Amino acid sequence: MRWDVIGLTAAALIILGGAILQSPDPDRLRFEVDGTDAYGYGYTDGRSETAIDRLLRDHPDVDTLVFIDMPGTRDVTSNYRLARDIRRAGLATELRAGSRIASGAVDLFLAGQSRTVACGAKIGVHAWGSSGFDAQDVRWDTHRRYSRDFLSDMGVDADFYDFRTKAAGSDDIHWMSVEEINHWRVASAPMICDSA
Repeated sequence: MRWDVIGLTAAALIILGGAILQSPDPDRLRFEVDGTDAYGYGYTDGRSETAIDRLLRDHPDVDTLVFIDMPGTRDVTSNYRLARDIRRAGLATELRAGSRIASGAVDLFLAGQSRTVACGAKIGVHAWGSSGFDAQDVRWDTHRRYSRDFLSDMGVDADFYDFRTKAAGSDDIHWMSVEEINHWRVASAPMICDSA
């Protein structure tokens, strides 16, 4: 086989691989802006870390993040940085009746300077997990202290971390009831929902 053919083939594969890695991921965090509201969709990862800076640079009038469908994060450290950017920017967070957030997206929501939850919104929590272990399974939970500090900084009872860890394993989800949302003060004001 000729070396120039091998070289061209290798170059084509590298270019193709780069194009695939750079292609947009419709499931990754994105915001759609309408006036002062930015509607959030998707999961976060290491590439999401500067999302709030970019959002506010391009849309300085945005003051509220309305989370619509956000399943969580693939990078806990970056997610906490993003959450702290939300708080630093003084943004409000809101869940509408059809909103659905889970896992790391709950931390993003809790970072809101004020937090509004409409009746019908879904908030899912669970334990973190890694390499087949859940937080409940390990003697030393390496996330516990950092997560509890984060919650305290957001004005949320740090015991909310323990509630989430016990509510469901890492491969499951617990959808919070209105009573649980109110008990843990996930929203700035208590939810009053018709139980019918």
